[in-house]
Amino acid sequence: MDKLYSWFSWFNRERIILLIGLLVLLLGVIFPWYRLPQETLETFNANLFWANTVRIPIVLFTIVGFIFAFLFRVYSTYRLLLWSALIPIILFPFFIVTWSPTVAFIASFTYNQAKAVSLHVDQNFPQVQANWKQNITFYQPEAPTSIFEMTIENSRFFQMPSWEKIIIDGFGYKNSFFTFIGKGWSFSLIGIIISLFGLYLGLDKQSFNAFYQDLKVLIPGVAFLFTIILISLIGVNIANYQLDTQFAKGNYPQVVNDSKTLASLYPPLQGDEAFLERLAKAEFYTNTPEPALINFVQGLEAYNLGEFQKAENDFQQSLNIQPSSFLTRGYLVSTILHQGINYLNEPHARKPGAAIDFFEKALQVFPGNIEALYDLMLARVINGEFYKSADVAKQIIAGQQYFQEPRIGLLGQAYVHLTWDSYHNGDITESWKRYRQSVDTKAWKESSDDE
Repeated sequence: MDKLYSWFSWFNRERIILLIGLLVLLLGVIFPWYRLPQETLETFNANLFWANTVRIPIVLFTIVGFIFAFLFRVYSTYRLLLWSALIPIILFPFFIVTWSPTVAFIASFTYNQAKAVSLHVDQNFPQVQANWKQNITFYQPEAPTSIFEMTIENSRFFQMPSWEKIIIDGFGYKNSFFTFIGKGWSFSLIGIIISLFGLYLGLDKQSFNAFYQDLKVLIPGVAFLFTIILISLIGVNIANYQLDTQFAKGNYPQVVNDSKTLASLYPPLQGDEAFLERLAKAEFYTNTPEPALINFVQGLEAYNLGEFQKAENDFQQSLNIQPSSFLTRGYLVSTILHQGINYLNEPHARKPGAAIDFFEKALQVFPGNIEALYDLMLARVINGEFYKSADVAKQIIAGQQYFQEPRIGLLGQAYVHLTWDSYHNGDITESWKRYRQSVDTKAWKESSDDE
């Protein structure tokens, strides 16, 4: 009986909280830290290997420290280890948006398209709900936005209100990033916080003093690290401004050399059209043009003039030469969508069949593209192809699993299209089930196995 009491007494408040923290940390190893559709990543020649592999050494190192802390009761060392593991987890968004520009572009482009599609559903609800959708007007796609968002436009950047921009754009804490964050990152962050709480709670009256002593050790190193990051972000802007100055002076060889160096040191510049356009012009003036870059700039000019067929040809040639250019691929898919939507927005001579061809071509360039799927789903209904529209709806539903918060309006419309398909097939029971899913988010879990 005494041994049983001793065993139970070992599980005090501190150890119970630490065990909870350990269990949450284990979930941080099991679940990925970031998620995007695999087919899209493969098409863009990108992957999430390092983004998801980094969780293993960080979390396992923390768990090993946990075991040593229990065996040897060196809790002070374990606290510092937890704080040290917390820093790279907090900086995870910065590493993704800075060193994985293709991933950052896919996330940003997909997020913006999801917003645009949701806005179309909300503002055109009566027309979208209508069975045949003959009178609906399609929105033109927006051009891809630059992923070089940490720009210093004027001296007001150094005022206190600009700290929000530094956190959101510089360190990557923006909605487009967190839309596709995985459960593993959240579990790792929460697990470490719970473990730290348990360690300090176990010190009772000494907890505040221990917390203060830990901060004295950590703050100098953390402050130095964040200062280095901030200086690097400011330095990139200064260097980019200097390139503008050198270009204006006609020092084109220097612009070419410095641009390539700067883009290798700060990869988000590879997704900035102004940066690439300046580089292309500098190369042209030095008689060392890169065909892929020249074609991209020519496509950009045609795109801005509304000459989408010419823009498509130029972007396609650029992509054939440099398949890894994510910005070119983004512009190419937008150009193709423009042409398809033009066929659907003709007031007296709609051509849904021609539009469908363009939307399917867009999906070959950018698999899983939300705007292309949404437009294709509607176009097939306009063309009377209900069963094919339902197939597209299933792709939309499957793609929403990668979102932290699925787009309710978009999913509702996808289930409406499944409803129509079931109705036209004479399956009233399935039609009613699909209709419930289109109006009740609680019914989404009742999806059929084929979804």
